[in-house]
Amino acid sequence: MEDIVRLIVGYLHVTAGLLWIGGGFYAILVQSPALMATPPQARGPALAQIAPRQVFYLLRLGELTIVTGVLRILTSGRGREIEDLSSRWTLAILVGALLAVVLLVIGHAILKPAITRLLTLGPKAAQGDGSAAAEAGAIVKRLTTIGYLQLALGFAIVFGMVLARLS
Repeated sequence: MEDIVRLIVGYLHVTAGLLWIGGGFYAILVQSPALMATPPQARGPALAQIAPRQVFYLLRLGELTIVTGVLRILTSGRGREIEDLSSRWTLAILVGALLAVVLLVIGHAILKPAITRLLTLGPKAAQGDGSAAAEAGAIVKRLTTIGYLQLALGFAIVFGMVLARLS
């Protein structure tokens, strides 16, 4: 029975992590450039439909990844190794977990409010409000920069988890 629980928890953790990090890659490398290439009159309605769902999806996947990661440590039989900070496995797990938490905090504290603000400014900018358009442009630039930071964190997390798996 323990093996089945360990298998299910591991599967959920890896699947959620792949979808979380992969969703971020898709959003920044495919979806965002496509939206920016869309005519402005169509961009707002498309963004209004996509962004709230995407943010909800990615944040829930991040939360599920972290929770199942903790469960994975507890069910793996290696939980006691966390105390040995000289172990490559422990360092990889702790660094990966810390980066995952940072990534999730960025999502909740920076991305979600910025996207909410962008969705508020969009209709005003579309009606010709220059200050709303300028603020929206600044938010888009900030979101792009943060998106690339998230990609780097995602690469580091995946590298850490591969390193932990091989330890």
